[in-house]
Amino acid sequence: MPYTHLLLEVHCMYGINEESKLEKVPNFCKFGVDTPGYHCIENMCRFAVYTDAPFEIAYAGEFGQVPDYDAWVGFGADMEPENIGKEKTSELLKLWEEICRKKIGEAYKEYMKKSGLKKTSS
Repeated sequence: MPYTHLLLEVHCMYGINEESKLEKVPNFCKFGVDTPGYHCIENMCRFAVYTDAPFEIAYAGEFGQVPDYDAWVGFGADMEPENIGKEKTSELLKLWEEICRKKIGEAYKEYMKKSGLKKTSS
């Protein structure tokens, strides 16, 4: 069965305007309107909006949800100075990808070493 992992930024629009504040919070809302998650998409919540999260690396906890702001970092802000041009931005994105992929591999190796577990498949 084909699958993929997605990084999405999910926002809850409940209460964004006076009209929506009068509506009932959906009963599938697991953690309150301040903490949207997979359940919003799963239930096609009318208050949920989402966008892609390009060039990010994250640790996802239970339910595939990133637990806090210290568990992800995305390319941008001070990592991408203003007015550097498309070519330099492309170079920096390639560097960011190389670093991220390396760190993912290092995390796996370190975990296996510290846990004492043995790799069982390729």
